[in-house]
Amino acid sequence: MASQLLVQKHDLRILANIVGRILLLMGVVGLIPLVTCAIFGELFAVPGFVTGSLLAFGLGLLLFYPFREASDARNKHGMMAAAVGWLLVALVGAVPFAMVSTAIPEDSELFMNMTFLDGYFEAMSGWTGTGLTMVDDESLLPRSIQFWRTLTQWVGGVGVIVLMLAVLARPGTGAFSLYMGEARSDRLEPRIIDTVRQIWKIFLIYTVVGILLLIVVGMPVWDSINHAMTGLATGGFSVQDDSIGTYDRPIFEMAIIPLMLLGAISFVVHNDVLRKRFGELIQDIQNKVLFALCALGTFLLTAELFINGPFLNDLWSSFRFSFFQFVSAITCTGLQSTDLGGWTPSAKVVISMAMIAGGAAGSTVGGIKLVRLILVTKGAHWKFMQTFMPSGIYIKKKLGRAILSEDEMTEDILEAATLSFMYLIMLVIGILVIMHIVGPGQSLDNVLFEVCSAQGNVGMSVGITGPAMDPAAKIMLILNMWAGRLEIFPVLMLLQSIFFYTRLRRRATRSVRSRE
Repeated sequence: MASQLLVQKHDLRILANIVGRILLLMGVVGLIPLVTCAIFGELFAVPGFVTGSLLAFGLGLLLFYPFREASDARNKHGMMAAAVGWLLVALVGAVPFAMVSTAIPEDSELFMNMTFLDGYFEAMSGWTGTGLTMVDDESLLPRSIQFWRTLTQWVGGVGVIVLMLAVLARPGTGAFSLYMGEARSDRLEPRIIDTVRQIWKIFLIYTVVGILLLIVVGMPVWDSINHAMTGLATGGFSVQDDSIGTYDRPIFEMAIIPLMLLGAISFVVHNDVLRKRFGELIQDIQNKVLFALCALGTFLLTAELFINGPFLNDLWSSFRFSFFQFVSAITCTGLQSTDLGGWTPSAKVVISMAMIAGGAAGSTVGGIKLVRLILVTKGAHWKFMQTFMPSGIYIKKKLGRAILSEDEMTEDILEAATLSFMYLIMLVIGILVIMHIVGPGQSLDNVLFEVCSAQGNVGMSVGITGPAMDPAAKIMLILNMWAGRLEIFPVLMLLQSIFFYTRLRRRATRSVRSRE
């Protein structure tokens, strides 16, 4: 028992070291909006950002400095650090929302009204790249808060741990464990440090290109900066009250669709494309499925909206809004070009299924990820083939261009099926809780839509999410966003470790008392 407690304490030291480094970096990130405060003369917002950064620095030093010589992380440390880190990052990220909300001058045209719980919801929605919001009217927010929301999604889209590795990583084997803890595994370069830096290089290039694209098509500069950042990060926060629907400009929607798709494609493919291996963009199996689902989903939604409303007998509007919203859903972006509350239940279910699926693994999206759905589907196909084919016939297990051995196939399918099952269990829990809280005033299709949006880190809403929500519902959606962003396993690892450590402490206490 004593040795087990020592192991647990050793794990806690490593965990504190990692989380401390994450918070120290977030303290620096939290100061970036001060530039916006200076540009737009929003001095009233400065204390909120400074306080949030000081809190991050303080907690970071408290956790990191005593354990700065801790050992390298292993896989379990990476997962636990991701789970704890995202909770604390949202905590310090909530401070500017809550403080600036009370600091806006009374004679100002600006408006925001957030409790600390609302601020925590907003911060979690931002860092996880979700986009559900506690804001009544985004266009009335201070520019510094608009940019803070955008920045959280831009950084969170790639991942706070990935940013920490790019800036503060130490040499050693622990880097890959941390990288995996944030639901990533693909390497772009032999060294994981080079991989994360290449990811950020690609992300920066695409962000600049996206901003220029939106400016060229006529979107205002400030709006272009924010929408390019959140669109590419598949986050979905907007600076307008009705999101992209505010402009009612098809050219804006068509310009944003490529950005959302870029965000949903694996960074491995982007790396290949930038190295002039353009064929990978089409040959990648996840991309093939992504493009096929976009075509199928757009067709189904167009037919549904054209036949049953709300765009009855209007083929152009049915196609236009179906295309944008399905791409926004499956890429887990969440930008809206129209009010989804009036869509038919069937259309909402189609959108919900897209939000559950998500885009490619190794991208900025949420959801189960396409590669896992492909594996489960192929696993079922291989099983049927084995059942109906004559004995002794070997069935080649091919995934894209890769040929899998029996062991590789079994391991990959088991992992994909397990995660998919746990994801759906968490989804059902969220649906039951939200349905119980909101009561009979909301239909099942609306609740399904909202919970899928939260756990898929999408951000579309049919009107359930908002400041007037019951606090218990806000907490449930926060948990859905958190668990969905981390792909369940880090959350389970954290809960298991807490339970195991608590049980060991109780057993040790009883042992001491019995000896006395």
